[in-house]
Amino acid sequence: MPGQALRRGCLSIAGGLLLWEILTRLLLENELLIPPPTSVLRSLWKLTLSGELNRHLSATLFEFVCGFSTACIVGILLGYLMGRYRWFDDLMDPWIATLYSIPVIAFVPFIIIWFGIGLFSKIIVVFKITAVAIMLNTAAGIKTIDPVWLELSNSLRLSPWETTYKIRLPAALPYIITGMRLGVGRALLGVIVAELMAANAGLGYLLRDASETWDSPKLFVAVVLLAAMGVGSFILIRKGEQKLAPWRETAEW
Repeated sequence: MPGQALRRGCLSIAGGLLLWEILTRLLLENELLIPPPTSVLRSLWKLTLSGELNRHLSATLFEFVCGFSTACIVGILLGYLMGRYRWFDDLMDPWIATLYSIPVIAFVPFIIIWFGIGLFSKIIVVFKITAVAIMLNTAAGIKTIDPVWLELSNSLRLSPWETTYKIRLPAALPYIITGMRLGVGRALLGVIVAELMAANAGLGYLLRDASETWDSPKLFVAVVLLAAMGVGSFILIRKGEQKLAPWRETAEW
């Protein structure tokens, strides 16, 4: 049951935090290596009171949402066209291979030179690292549709548009959702890499500042917040899947 699973998850997290606190207090004298959870909470509270946390978290959230949303829209659209038309797939294939093979760490300096350190450069980095997974999964979903369903649409005399939103997209939805799940982690990675290299706000900037000042609790605050963003995004995608494809509600996460 969902409620029971939630309770087990909360107990697991609470037990892990308690074990973390005990081990760090007993075995480590220097909090620089691994700070206990209570020190991390104190650092989180200080950042919240100073307003610094809100500034960094809101910057990263906005960049993440803008970049990930753009990657989803463009990735699904191009992936659909790749799945539907062989000639378009052939045209896109070398560009996707090139885009996918360039490490994001090598891509960021060019983006900074061309577009500066503002929001637009972060969106491009997130798009670059996220869109390919969504695009390829969407194309795979469109290509693997059961021909029987397409024959059914012909029998019902559905228009091409009706066939798209009643047959093709629902059939490809599991692939699209998989691409979005893969894209969440990639999008967070893209935002943090861009902020680490050139930014004046954001969790990546907070990570860099904490590492330069040897502030381990602040480092852990940034890492925990990034993990929370990732988990929250996964939950939202799962909820969206339940709304769009209720017949898959009993499928495993």
